Amino acid sequence: MGTDKIRYLVFSKGRWRWQPTNAMRKHGFGTVNLSQGGPERDSAGRPRATDADKARAIQLNSDWDAARLGLPPQRPAGASVKYPPGSVGDGFYRAMAIRRAARAQAGIIWSVEQTKRDSWPRAWRFLESEFGDCDPNTIEPEHFIAIDEKTGKTSGLIPRIEQEVSVTERHLVIKIWRALWQRMASMKYCDGNMDPSKAFENKAPDPRQATWMRREVLKLVQVAWRNNYRGLAVCMAVAWDSMLSPIDARSLTLEQLRVDTGGLMFALERAKTNKAAAATLSPWSEALLRAYINGFGAEFLRNVPIFRTTPTLTVPGRGGRPRPSVPYTKDRLVKDFDKVRELAFGPDETRKFSDMRRSGAVEGDAGGGSVTDQSNKMANTVSANTRLRKTYNPVNVASVRRFDEARVIGSRNLEQNLTESISVDAVEILLGKTKNAEPLK
Repeated sequence: MGTDKIRYLVFSKGRWRWQPTNAMRKHGFGTVNLSQGGPERDSAGRPRATDADKARAIQLNSDWDAARLGLPPQRPAGASVKYPPGSVGDGFYRAMAIRRAARAQAGIIWSVEQTKRDSWPRAWRFLESEFGDCDPNTIEPEHFIAIDEKTGKTSGLIPRIEQEVSVTERHLVIKIWRALWQRMASMKYCDGNMDPSKAFENKAPDPRQATWMRREVLKLVQVAWRNNYRGLAVCMAVAWDSMLSPIDARSLTLEQLRVDTGGLMFALERAKTNKAAAATLSPWSEALLRAYINGFGAEFLRNVPIFRTTPTLTVPGRGGRPRPSVPYTKDRLVKDFDKVRELAFGPDETRKFSDMRRSGAVEGDAGGGSVTDQSNKMANTVSANTRLRKTYNPVNVASVRRFDEARVIGSRNLEQNLTESISVDAVEILLGKTKNAEPLK
């Protein structure tokens, strides 16, 4: 490779790195970690940079020269300077750029929540450490899972994910890997039929089966309200009636609130699927929502989430800082729900907020609700006719309310006790006094 000094190739903190300047960073270039060098030493006593390190640095310098001179990029748009061309890491970042381009072409703009829920970056944190700088054609099935014949213990990416996180996470990572492999095949990095992960089954984890009964949800809401978790209380009531996921329920705003002949409802797009949904409410959750908003003590901004945490004050002698009321985040919602659940049902209860959505589907099914009405209610792909309905009837509110009626019948069949089912009278129990529903201020 010669003995001339290569620009921006430096030895720092025990390894060789390609270190761009601040001006280069403004063009999207970042530090690229190379090898530790050696075993030979250079004139400064450092481990000598390998030929591969020098070749990589020269390629990066060429990319920078093209960028600063305004020349067409020598690498495909979206390719990362961190990984060699043709590597898995290079393919991943190109695939991510192509996905963004496809959304832009379709006029789809992801919200912050949708970006956070993207499964590709989530899976990449495992795939990157294992395969980021690898040639995909050198990856074998044993890199995913292998067994030690002497000890009988398994090793590889799959056991690591299951041990560190869960079976669910393993299923997701392998699913994304298989999609990435096909993208890399279209980039001519590998053969689409030679995916090493196809040597084993990516068995999906058993689905959760836990459900809540209506009277149990009423108890959760009552306990939350009476213990000053009022934002959580109404969020649970609205989520139960609307069958929204926790993320969609906690993100609701006044701007999404609508009124039809059946009462209040929220019109929104679900964060996960980006599908339009009509989140209808019963008189029970509608009355709670009105009571919460009218009694909040401050005016809500129309585009800010309604359901907020309970503010805390400093306790004399204990220190700490007061915590203001803020819109619920995912973690805070889970923590507050766990506290309320323990207060209501004890420390051994493990059912989750998210199980309410499944419970609503069970209720509607028990009440004779159709698959089409359930699909409309949940804004998902339960019905086989989703494409036609999306074309001719994007949000069928009448269908959604039919499923609400089926849920009421289903709750009676499941609980066999009408007096314990949720009703408007439950509002009086919740608030501790008779309170008529008031118009939203």
